[in-house]
Amino acid sequence: MIVRMSAIPRVAILTAIIPALVLAIFPSCTPGGDDRNSGRHNSKEMNISKDDIRAHIQFLASDLLEGRAPGTRGGELAEEYARSVFQMYGFEPYYGEEGYFQEFTLKGYSLTELAVKSVGMALRLGDDVVGSFPRDVESFSLTADAIFCGYGIESDAWSWDDYKDTDVTGKIVIVRVNEPDRDRPPPLTDETDVLFEGGALTYFGRWDYKIAEAASRGAKAILLVHTTETAGYGWHVVQNSWSGEELYLPSDLENDLSFRGWIREERLREIFIKKGIDLDELYERSETRDFRPVELDLQISVEGKNSYRSFTTRNVVGLIPGSDPAYKDKAILLSAHIDHLGMNEDLPGEDKIFNGAIDNGSAVAAMLATAKALAERRDELKYSVIILACQAEESGLLGSCHFALSLDPKGIVCNINYESTPVWERTGDIFALGAKYSSLESIMHKVLAEQGLKYTYFSMYEQGFYYRSDQFSFARRGIPSIWLSAGDEYESGANHLRNFFFGGNYHTVDDEYDPAWPLGGTVQTVETAVRLALYINRHTPEIEWKGRMTFPID
Repeated sequence: MIVRMSAIPRVAILTAIIPALVLAIFPSCTPGGDDRNSGRHNSKEMNISKDDIRAHIQFLASDLLEGRAPGTRGGELAEEYARSVFQMYGFEPYYGEEGYFQEFTLKGYSLTELAVKSVGMALRLGDDVVGSFPRDVESFSLTADAIFCGYGIESDAWSWDDYKDTDVTGKIVIVRVNEPDRDRPPPLTDETDVLFEGGALTYFGRWDYKIAEAASRGAKAILLVHTTETAGYGWHVVQNSWSGEELYLPSDLENDLSFRGWIREERLREIFIKKGIDLDELYERSETRDFRPVELDLQISVEGKNSYRSFTTRNVVGLIPGSDPAYKDKAILLSAHIDHLGMNEDLPGEDKIFNGAIDNGSAVAAMLATAKALAERRDELKYSVIILACQAEESGLLGSCHFALSLDPKGIVCNINYESTPVWERTGDIFALGAKYSSLESIMHKVLAEQGLKYTYFSMYEQGFYYRSDQFSFARRGIPSIWLSAGDEYESGANHLRNFFFGGNYHTVDDEYDPAWPLGGTVQTVETAVRLALYINRHTPEIEWKGRMTFPID
């Protein structure tokens, strides 16, 4: 059943009863409680409750929360739920008497109409082009000269500059997503002759980097050229991700970039053909370091109608204090985002809710289970543990970015992030995406050897996942950070995680809770995270960066 807005009382009423609701869902889950839960998975050092994990996912992915978009009733309910679980599990408020919430302001923009025109062609919103006009205006119209800027990358690490000395101020920049040299296999060592790690997408291939780079150069608008091959996902993912309200931190809008959008390559190619421009020839030129931006002798107009608002949302932050006076002022940071894509009333069919059971309900559940297990071992924790349920990841890692900027990086040992945690059977491997950039990788080898598990690189390296979830906000601040997860080698032989991302459920209304999930991979992820945290507490290693960095550290 789809729950409609009118069917639910005000958030204030529901948030008042959430603590009781949580206790009803988890009657035996108090700190230091007994071990009578029939869903507990026994291991040498810990007891992880599948029942707890299942209940967290089921609630967060329920229609009641309406997809958990920031600034909505469902988003607020997710925040209140996380706070109540933090209290129940005995995590202290990170902000002391001020509580668990870190409030921050977001700006929200929704297109109600959009027309993009050039050479007599009109592009259709959703089918051909999507975008955002993050300015406080109800209607807008801009026309500017278009310029093709290749991949839109400037990187000292790889001696690459697509912009050269070209002034793009006031222009509409057209750029490709992804990076040069992507057909080569990624290096397992620091090979200088493989550009941008070959097929392993780096930060410079990400669309958000390209937008930020164009904004820093004074562009008026940007159009990202979509192909499934270069983006790593189909047009439907772009449609669903950009069809609702787009959110921004106010500081990210202090530039002249008025329109940010995607265009399907097929439509761009049609425009170029009418103008006599060979897109394939431009692509070929953009694969070399000698490339220079190409003035297209082409104007593009963008006009439409806009709604906008400012609102306050909240990260939820808990603390498990360390027990050693010499170390407790530093912390291991656990993180997972609680938001998802919300609702889209314009979708065909009855289901309008993006429930986000795996993205990211299962990950929040895994983080909570890890933190609960560590709280039950407080005497083994030299370092403190910070637990962060962050908002607005789906809008560009906004909540984790805001929290990261509030931290002193020297006070954080490392970040363990949870993203789309597998809910299927156990695997023979574990990946720690991003560990190869620091000495965390050697620690992971030792931790997994104790479990008889293989350390692996995530098979979907071409997707650039390290730069797409909250660990990257902390890595950018100089904090060694990983996305930790059960891997790809499932007992059944099926690659469930790849099927999730490419089988149609990722960022669709079909990402829903399934009571038949065995949750073996979820428990396995939690077990590994707990063992990693305890290893770091036992040995207190200096975790350092290593090798070539694929992103700048602020």
